[in-house]
Amino acid sequence: KYDIVSDMRIEYTPDADVDTAKVSITGRVEKKPSMASTAGRYLIRALMAIRNVSATYTLEQGQLLPGYLPGTSFLGQETYNGMSAPGWRFLTGLSDNGFFDEAISNGWITTDSLLNIPASSNMREQINLRTNIEPFPGLRIDLTSDRRYSETIASYLRADYNGNFPDSTRNTRITGVFTISIISWGTAFEKVPTSGDYRSETFDRFNEYTQIISQRRAAERTAVDDTYDPGYNPVTGEPVTGPYASGYGKTSSEVLIPAFLAAYTKGDPHKVPLEPFPSAWKMMPNWRINFEGLTKYEAVRKVFNSVSISHQYRSTYSIGSFNTSLYFDPDESGISRVRDMSYNFIPMYEINTAIINEQFSPLINIDLGWKNSLTTRLEYRKSRTVTLNLSSNQIADIRNDEITIGAGYRFDDVRIVIKTGGTQRAFRSDLNLRLDLSIRDNKTVARKLVEDVNQPVVGRKEFTAGLTADYVLSDRFNLSVFADHTMNDPFVANTFPTSNTNIGFSLKFTLVQ
Repeated sequence: KYDIVSDMRIEYTPDADVDTAKVSITGRVEKKPSMASTAGRYLIRALMAIRNVSATYTLEQGQLLPGYLPGTSFLGQETYNGMSAPGWRFLTGLSDNGFFDEAISNGWITTDSLLNIPASSNMREQINLRTNIEPFPGLRIDLTSDRRYSETIASYLRADYNGNFPDSTRNTRITGVFTISIISWGTAFEKVPTSGDYRSETFDRFNEYTQIISQRRAAERTAVDDTYDPGYNPVTGEPVTGPYASGYGKTSSEVLIPAFLAAYTKGDPHKVPLEPFPSAWKMMPNWRINFEGLTKYEAVRKVFNSVSISHQYRSTYSIGSFNTSLYFDPDESGISRVRDMSYNFIPMYEINTAIINEQFSPLINIDLGWKNSLTTRLEYRKSRTVTLNLSSNQIADIRNDEITIGAGYRFDDVRIVIKTGGTQRAFRSDLNLRLDLSIRDNKTVARKLVEDVNQPVVGRKEFTAGLTADYVLSDRFNLSVFADHTMNDPFVANTFPTSNTNIGFSLKFTLVQ
């Protein structure tokens, strides 16, 4: 009787010749799992890998009403003109912008015509999503998504000489900022020439997408405006030729922003949202990955005390600031009917800049702690900031690349004797040495849409070598000696190469341990 496994071979030779023989083998053969059970096992493992999921929604609102006449008594309320002011809806935070009209009709605001402080309503909305994933021990993945929108609505509630509050004096304005997490990885590693015309395939794609967005805008307007003709300019009385529809030319902010977002995120120009503030459903995850699981292998532990590999990606699309356009005049359906000097429709919001900021911090970082007290580090960082300036119709393309190689060593129980004032004192502590070499390359190129010009503006290649030594004199004193040398090679011809050297020491004293 044998206990067998699936890959085991059994041989038996009898002592003498036999005419007949019967061999009986008992045991258990492992059955191969079916495809369904294998898929189920991996699904359960994937579900168990999600350690934590959290979602946070924050909404902050506030109102400021200058010239408010009633006082306050119990719980902030006071009976004024036979009514409770400012009302329970205001005190509980449930009032909206209609509260200002209510205050006017109830006589709660001064009629002094010299009042020049606007009544304002503030709102800040923030959504954060976070997920922690550990597919197996040693690997941790953090996913984050967020969207931030804030606005301030200000109106001048100023009375005329008759004590009335006409709508014409309010001059309501809306200002705010916006940020949302996106993924722009698809264009991050684009090869841009360092000489010649400095052309960018992404910028050329952005130029082409403006034509598609213009036609989408025209189709959207045609559906609600029977008087609109995308092939006719009513201001000049002439037909519109070329790939751009009437009122939505190449320099229109309603065309440039969606085309910019589609091109630099490598999205579909036929599906990209047309509004400048994408909804929460358009949030994309950013991530951070840490892997420290290699030390569980015996072969790795023989050489290293620690091995850490990390990677982080963060990309956001933001509107630096927006405010209500003074010349925006909507029709009954709420769409603009006034055009600017370029015959483009004036949108509701005047937006100065749209920005895509992308950071690989780092793209890859490897930290090694060796058995012999040596530490080494290799890190590559990459970042990009692309700014669409809507007043000058150009893009500022800023790119940074940095490679750092570092090494450190710890000398145990180093004895140092310091002589001061005719006396000397011996110290014994660890001496930590650190050497870092880094090469950083940063460039800024201005890309003009109308002129079709790509012009380098500023940039340099920077090489830095730095050496530091740390020594603990006592529980409260720490001595550091440093020396570094930096060389700069400019990217443009109107600047000169520079070189800087810093040498010094620092003595840190800690009052509280």
